[in-house]
This record gives sequence, structure tokens and C-alpha cells, in this order.
Amino acid sequence: MIAEPISSPSSLAERIFVKTDKGRAEILARSASLNARQRSVLIMVDGRKSCRALMGVMPADSLLPIVDELAALELIALARPPGTSVSPLDLQTMAQAKAMMIGSAEICLGLLAAEVVRQVEQAADEEQLLRALGHWHMAMQASKRGRVIAPAQLESIKSFLRQPVCAHTENAPILVGPSGPVNSPRHWPA
Repeated sequence: MIAEPISSPSSLAERIFVKTDKGRAEILARSASLNARQRSVLIMVDGRKSCRALMGVMPADSLLPIVDELAALELIALARPPGTSVSPLDLQTMAQAKAMMIGSAEICLGLLAAEVVRQVEQAADEEQLLRALGHWHMAMQASKRGRVIAPAQLESIKSFLRQPVCAHTENAPILVGPSGPVNSPRHWPA
């Protein structure tokens, strides 16, 4: 049985694709023997641009087969359709991760935490939360107090976000101080 291609000129134009974990790894490793055009499309896929936007850079008759090939190789996948709601458990997970980042930023960054806190609070989906996590990590690494705990907290949050949703209530991220896990930021040394 031959799989039907996911793209046709009419259906593809408004679709948005994201890189999969395998696709992100391919960007770094160059292990899938992609040609230059395939690699270019893989790099341009960002989870925000529709295929119509990509057609501005590459003609549709060239783009469509490449999108099909990258999807067949599991290097890209359709993004979540606009307007798709996040389940309440996903919102709980995001809230717990946000609380972790905000709490540590306020303790370690002081007045400089305002921009980081604003970005974390405004994150409405996983992509925005991961962007905020990167911003939070850079700010923590630049802080004298934050650089001591940032690597462990980053790993704790990333591990938490990778867990199955049903495990989140028992495995919420814990705050990590310079000496290891602590119950709350008030236990951190000044």
C-alpha cells in the first residue's frame, strides 16, 4: 500500500510544519544525507511560517515533494492546528514549570527578574514556554546567585516537561539550591 502524500498545492499552502526531535538532530549532525534543497527547507521550517510563505522562497512544484520527503523521514510534522486548545493537565504542567522559573528568577535576579518573569508569564504554549526557558536560563547564568543553581534547575524543568502528563502531579519540579534540592527559595543562602 502506497502512503498518500500529505501535501497537495491546495491543502499545503496554509499548513504549518515543525521540526521533530529527529529533524533538530539532523540540523546538527547532517546524518540523513539530505541534498541542499531538502536541508534548506528543513532549516526554514520553524513552526510559524506556513508553506505559502515557504513558496515565496521556493516554487511549489519543488517545495511539495521536499515537504513530503521530510515528513516521510520524520524530520518534520504538522504543527498543532491554530485554535487547538491545550488540555487542563497541560496547563497545570505549564503552570508548575512557570512557577519554578519565576520563583528562582525573583530570588536570584532581584529587580532584573521583571523581564524574565513577564516573558514566562506570557508564554501561552509549549513553544513560547521553551523560548522563555532559554531566556530564563541565560539570565540565570549571567547572575552571580543564579549561575550556581541554573544548570540543575534547567535539567529539573526539562525533565519535568518530558514526563508523561499523568506523572506530573507526583513529580512536580523541585527547587534546587546550591547544596541540592530544597523545599522553597527561602532556604537558599543569601
